[in-house]
Amino acid sequence: MRYISLFIVGLLVLACQSKELASDTTNSPSSFSIQTAENPDLQYENLRLYPIHATDEFIETQQPLADWKSLDEAIENKRFRITEKKPFGRFNDNGAVNELTIQNKSDEHIFIMSGDVMQGGKQDRMIAQDLVVPPNTITDVAVFCVEKGRWTAEKDENDKAIYAFKGYYNVASNDLRRTMKETNNQQAVWDKVGEITSEQAVETETGTYTALEVSDDFTHLRENYLRFFKDKFERTDKVVGIAAVSGTQVLGMDIFGHPNLFKSKYESLLHAYITEAINEGGAVTIRTEKIEALQAKAAAATQEKDKNILFKHQNYLVHFADL
Repeated sequence: MRYISLFIVGLLVLACQSKELASDTTNSPSSFSIQTAENPDLQYENLRLYPIHATDEFIETQQPLADWKSLDEAIENKRFRITEKKPFGRFNDNGAVNELTIQNKSDEHIFIMSGDVMQGGKQDRMIAQDLVVPPNTITDVAVFCVEKGRWTAEKDENDKAIYAFKGYYNVASNDLRRTMKETNNQQAVWDKVGEITSEQAVETETGTYTALEVSDDFTHLRENYLRFFKDKFERTDKVVGIAAVSGTQVLGMDIFGHPNLFKSKYESLLHAYITEAINEGGAVTIRTEKIEALQAKAAAATQEKDKNILFKHQNYLVHFADL
């Protein structure tokens, strides 16, 4: 009887463990999969996209993220502001360059994505780290300058300096995002901005990344890409990200914590991949094994330990970016 009792206890323990593991969908390596079959509807010129799907179980556990807003949405809300860094009684440095102050007086969670580019303040900036800003909070965020030659604020009609960032541009080119993550160095970021704008033969007095808008050739090409890819995932409720390839190379992979969050970032994220495909890409001839490696990375995304790649907030997976 003693052995039978021990055997039964052992089975009960295994059953409990199995149940616990099954319920932990955010840590399951099978939460994501890539649709790897070549699809002509997802390839235009030098860029091919691979959609990343999430399981129903994953999406259900991530439901609180469904109503979060992205920076490009939030910046239109008068109760949300990003400004040059302000003391608010917390420090004495009024000339901070590599941090900005975020005031979220709304009742919404705001997702700020590494690579988001904003226009305004004393110089255009690029967000350096993923961040979630809860409702009714004030916080700071690390940034890099992407406009080397300006350190003056614009003036309003009353000749008062405007220290807030009023314009959202888009997600920076993938190679600029990659440079920022790999070097964490302002000079390297400026150098890469110079390379990208020089590729399109555009210059401004302040050397800003947004000078790309000056190039009619570039904007024409980019709009053709955007027009082709823009609505590709509107009718799906399972896609949470994309992987992108150009020529023989993988440009990167972005996965978000909920299909709604992906949709809110999709169009601005397209700019990142399109810009690199135009500047550095080529006709897609990528080898099959590189696509298979993408599948393996997506499947293991929830297991990533590097916080520069996988960003979580209160144990929710928010953003995975492998560049």
